[in-house]
Amino acid sequence: MSDPTTNAPREHWWRRWQRARERLAPVFGMNRRNVELVYAHNDRRHYPLADDKILCKELLQRIGVPVAPTIAIGRGLFEVDAVLDILREREGFVVKPASGSGGDGIIVVGARTDNGWRTARGRDIAVHEMRQHLANITFGTFSKGLEDRLLIEERIEPHPLYHAFWPDGVCDLRIIVLRGRPLLSMVRVPTRRSGGRANLHQGGIGVAVDLHAGMTYRALSRGEAIELHPESGEPLIGRRLPKWDACIKVALGAASAVPLGYLGVDICVDRRWGPVVLEINARPGLEIQNICDRSLGEALRREGLS
Repeated sequence: MSDPTTNAPREHWWRRWQRARERLAPVFGMNRRNVELVYAHNDRRHYPLADDKILCKELLQRIGVPVAPTIAIGRGLFEVDAVLDILREREGFVVKPASGSGGDGIIVVGARTDNGWRTARGRDIAVHEMRQHLANITFGTFSKGLEDRLLIEERIEPHPLYHAFWPDGVCDLRIIVLRGRPLLSMVRVPTRRSGGRANLHQGGIGVAVDLHAGMTYRALSRGEAIELHPESGEPLIGRRLPKWDACIKVALGAASAVPLGYLGVDICVDRRWGPVVLEINARPGLEIQNICDRSLGEALRREGLS
């Protein structure tokens, strides 16, 4: 006869493994996201509609989705000097590579100086440096070596709540949408550590937002839960976000503008214009599950999409 005590530890660990498996089942990793969400709902030939900021912006404007006003577009090196002439007497603008990612190549410009401009981060940039940067964009420096176009937009002036979160940068709101239904949402808040950018992988803070109430309920900084911004000291939890219903409407409008079923819509709330779309992403990252303490699987079940 077998000793029943011999199998007891094995059964104990088996039950723990089963419980852990059930708990983690709704969580999406990279492979599962790609197979069940990205590949299943986004035809690869439509990726350029999300990856090219100029092309995406034109589609959004066509159906009336609000975006930041465009100052100039440069189609190649041959137009750099013409774009620079437009900018010489201007201030308060943003320079973007059309096909860049992760914030690379973006310069947020503030006031004019005697020799050029001062960036939002306080660095002086001379006219000849700006020309070189514009040229580098067209050479593909920020778009994996492929020739690129450059986009100049008016600078966002954040709504006072977002400005209070971090006054030296622009917070953005990301809403994950599947087949016209919002799944998860977070605010990405810059820090000094992130270089004033909202990107989480560079040190930005993720703040979870309740989709129905537009209320923040959890904040993470590099995996650690926080309640106050470590530098501005501003409370991050229990804040009702401004123009929330309009933000949801804008996100769903942006999703309807492109033939992509699964995407992340990045929005800023400007104090003059209200919610405007910054860009869309056909392969949004998965960290939002940790920020929201809610898996994509749970969100899909909640919306009846699983």
